[in-house]
Amino acid sequence: MNPGPVLEILKNEGVLTDEQADVVLSQVADSSKDVAQLIVDTGALDRNAIFYHISQALGLAHVNLKGHTPPAEIISAIPAATARLYKAVPVSYDGHVLTVALADPLDHQAGEDLGFALSQEMKFCVADSKQVLDAIERIYVAGEGTGQMNDILGQLKSIALSDGDDESEANSAPIVRYIDLVLEQAMREQASDIHFEPFESEFKIRYRVDGALYEMSPPPVHLSNTIISRIKVMSNLNIAERRIPQDGRMVMTLADKDVDFRVSTL
Repeated sequence: MNPGPVLEILKNEGVLTDEQADVVLSQVADSSKDVAQLIVDTGALDRNAIFYHISQALGLAHVNLKGHTPPAEIISAIPAATARLYKAVPVSYDGHVLTVALADPLDHQAGEDLGFALSQEMKFCVADSKQVLDAIERIYVAGEGTGQMNDILGQLKSIALSDGDDESEANSAPIVRYIDLVLEQAMREQASDIHFEPFESEFKIRYRVDGALYEMSPPPVHLSNTIISRIKVMSNLNIAERRIPQDGRMVMTLADKDVDFRVSTL
């Protein structure tokens, strides 16, 4: 966001002094932080308050996009490349008007260009710019993996268990790819933990983000032991031992970063 207009809005709203605005302006050129974070650093406002006052000045709704994942039909209203180009995330759709949040709510030209590109009637709301950018990466990365996940789930349904050894089944290509996709999605969502929960009639896989649990697409229940065995193989645990708890570790790489997992079986 252009610092000047943002600072003027906040001064006009009576929540930022001239002195605080001057401090921010003196730091903009030499800082990698966005203007909102520089304002937060002055102690004047938190990020939520900054974007709330911007929304009030613009006469637009203020929304919280933390953890926001719209339905697939709404996500598809803005192609991934277009969302990244205009730094725009779809929020809701009433059947006629698409509601969109821009990373820079003051960039009216971007809003006009987006509407022209989509040939879609839309209205805008205001959200924290960081939340908008995070939401774009979260929902479009997840969407790009949806097709792969559906393909793998289709393959899993056709797998018939044999009398072969557990490790061979755990290392079969569809099982390996399914677990990789589950872990990759959890890492992208910055999950703190993942639960693989086999029950008699269903197999739940859930991950925790900011204290809330979200369910992933479940695999066929008849593969529960095979999938658990795959986790054990990756963690160097004894796949034959199913009576006592075990603890292990494994490492996966995502976007050139190694992520360390601590694994516990119950």
